[in-house]
Amino acid sequence: MVVCQTEFVKPNLSRSWRKEKGVSEIDLMNSWWELGEGAGQLGETLAIYLIECPFCGEKGKFETEFHAEKKKPNSRKQLNFDTLKCVNCSRYVQVLWSASEFGGSQHLHSFRVQPWPLKIPDPPEYWPAEVGRCWQQAHRSLQHQSWDAAAVMARSALEAALRDHGAKGSQS
Repeated sequence: MVVCQTEFVKPNLSRSWRKEKGVSEIDLMNSWWELGEGAGQLGETLAIYLIECPFCGEKGKFETEFHAEKKKPNSRKQLNFDTLKCVNCSRYVQVLWSASEFGGSQHLHSFRVQPWPLKIPDPPEYWPAEVGRCWQQAHRSLQHQSWDAAAVMARSALEAALRDHGAKGSQS
């Protein structure tokens, strides 16, 4: 479950440059030491159950084959480098992850996996079906660079979520 999203934007990167390169603002961090700060999963340990094998599609079925860590000087922050082996297909993924240094009572961690699955991920099971369906269609539209269709489907996902929470009003 994503707790919150904080955008780490380098001020010198223009919106047109990000659009041209296909880079989203949330993916831009000033340093890898910011991984896990302000966004991520609950807990201070790697949420292996969320990682999907890019080769066979199994989710959360990994064994740790290798672990290394790099500590930030004068800090308790550390970057973790894990090599995980899929129990189903015996192929490997690399995971870079880190827990929040300033989590307070909300201990968070975030991770990046490579290679990553090339398919659009399934929406979380706790989402209403209509929200998930519209969300997936918005992502498919983005893959095909159908910007208007992506915007319409993102709006539809938002409307479905609001209706699920009892919002009422005209569709103008």
